[in-house]
Amino acid sequence: MVPQTASVRPRRLTIVLADWCPHCVPLSDRNVRRLARALKVPVRRLDIDRRAEGRIADAVVQKYGDASPDYLIPQVFVEWSDGRVEHLLTGFSEEVARTARAWKDLFASDWLRSLTAAEGP
Repeated sequence: MVPQTASVRPRRLTIVLADWCPHCVPLSDRNVRRLARALKVPVRRLDIDRRAEGRIADAVVQKYGDASPDYLIPQVFVEWSDGRVEHLLTGFSEEVARTARAWKDLFASDWLRSLTAAEGP
C-alpha cells in the first residue's frame, strides 16, 4: 500500500461480495463497515449475484483486483480523493479463519494506523 500525503484522503471503500459466501457475510460485511468508520468514509457494497452490481463488481475486480474468470470474494478496495483505486484485501478459498486473519492484519497494519493518526481525535 502506497503512503499517502495529508491532502490525499480515502473517499470510499468498495466491497465485492456475495450474500451466500461465509467469507463475506457476516465476516467481511461487518469488517468493511468497521474500516469505513475508522477512515470516516462510506461503503459501496457490490453483490456479484445482482445483475447490475455484478457487472460493476466484475469491472472493478478486472481493473484493480485479483482477477480471474471465477475470482475470489470478498475483495475490498479503497478509492482515493485523487481518483486512484487501491486493492486492500482478497478473501481466501481456505477456511473462513484465514480470511478473518487477513482482516485482523489489515486492522493492525501501519498503513491503517498512519491514516487514522493523520485524522486526529
